[in-house]
Amino acid sequence: MRRILILFTFFFNFLTFGMEVNIGVENSWPPYANEDGEGISSDIVIEAFKEVGVKVKLHVFPYSRIMEMTKRGELDGCYNVTKDKSTHEEFIFGQQPILETTASYYHLSNRPYKKGLESGDKVALMRGYQYGDDFESKKESYVETRVNTQEQILKLILRDRVNVGILADGSANFHIKRLNLEDKIKKGAVHFKLKVFLAFSKEKETSKRLAKLLDQGIEKLKSKGKYQELVKGKKKGQETLAQIELN
Repeated sequence: MRRILILFTFFFNFLTFGMEVNIGVENSWPPYANEDGEGISSDIVIEAFKEVGVKVKLHVFPYSRIMEMTKRGELDGCYNVTKDKSTHEEFIFGQQPILETTASYYHLSNRPYKKGLESGDKVALMRGYQYGDDFESKKESYVETRVNTQEQILKLILRDRVNVGILADGSANFHIKRLNLEDKIKKGAVHFKLKVFLAFSKEKETSKRLAKLLDQGIEKLKSKGKYQELVKGKKKGQETLAQIELN
C-alpha cells in the first residue's frame, strides 16, 4: 500500500511539474495588485505555485473582467476574490486564502465616526467586489456608486458625492498616504474581515487539482517562513504600507 502511495505521489508530481496556468489579476488594488498586476497577492500566488512546480502566466485586466473571463473558462482562475454565497456558486476554491485583511468605512474627517451602515447611506464601492453576505442581504436600503479604482472611491468621498466608502485597509492606507489625504479622510469601524482567494473556473477540468496544488504551495511557503515575508511586502526589500493580519 505504501509503495502504491509513493508511486501515485511521484506520478502526480510528474504530471504537474512544468504545468503553466493562465491566471487573471486585477489592476487597481495596490499594494496587493497594482496597475501592472504586481503586488503582494501576485507575489504569493507566483511563489506558491512555484513551490509545486507550476508556472504562472498573469493576465492583467480590471477586476470585473477577470471574473467574467474565469467564469467563461478563458482563464484558469483569478484573484483577489472573497468567498461568499455568490462566488462559492460560481467558482472553485481551495482551503487556503492568499491573505487575510480587513475592510473598513472611510469618510470625511469632519463627519461623525462611522460605526456601521444605515438605511439611505450613499456608499462608494468597487465594481464587481463582494462585501459579505450581510451587506448583500441589506443592499437595497443603500444607494450604491460602483467605480473601477480605489482612488475613485476616495475622490467621491472628497467631493461629498457619497457619505461613506468601503475599502480594504491596506489599500486605503496606501492611497491616503500617497495622495496626502490624512487630514481630509478618516477611517471608521471595520466593515468585515475578509479572506482573499484565488478563484478557479468551473469550466476547467483541472481546477480542483490546481486548487489543491495552490493550497500545498501556500502551506510550503508558510512552513519555510517565506509567506510571512511576502505578506509584509519584503520581496523587493522594503516594507509595505499594507496592514495585514498574519496567521
